[in-house]
Amino acid sequence: MNLRERFEDYRQRIHFSDLDLASRAVALLWLDIFRERVMRNCFPSAGSRSLLREVGEVIDSTFMEGYILARAAYDRGAGSVTFTDPARPGSVEAGVEKLRLMYEEEVVSASPFAGEPLGVEALAEALVREIAYGPRLIMLEERELLKVHLVYALWAGYRLAGFERKLSSGG
Repeated sequence: MNLRERFEDYRQRIHFSDLDLASRAVALLWLDIFRERVMRNCFPSAGSRSLLREVGEVIDSTFMEGYILARAAYDRGAGSVTFTDPARPGSVEAGVEKLRLMYEEEVVSASPFAGEPLGVEALAEALVREIAYGPRLIMLEERELLKVHLVYALWAGYRLAGFERKLSSGG
């Protein structure tokens, strides 16, 4: 099974609720901050709540697709990843803190997917193109500017899966 096929398979089977509780908390925190930044940069005077909601949903789904892409790239399977235990006091909080620090220490390069497994960079570019030129965003004048932000939303989701891998393996 090639990367695209594995990605499409995982896309059907991995959902936001499958993320570890700490991963979900960090994803929501990151997405809230990122959505606000995108709205401020791309739509500073937009008055349409439905437009902002639609763009927010696109950003959220792009983040999740990045997460799924990483799982597919490293052939990690479509099952749930668990590295915190809500029954153990402080476990989830410690997981959130570790993930948050990993994001803060992340160095963003000019080409986010460079150096990743074969085919990841090309598939990431294709996914962003599909989203940016798809039916949900086709009428937006700001589509090209939004496309740049979508690359980073995809990268952030991709990195979340990488951080989970590190935490799951004890790193």
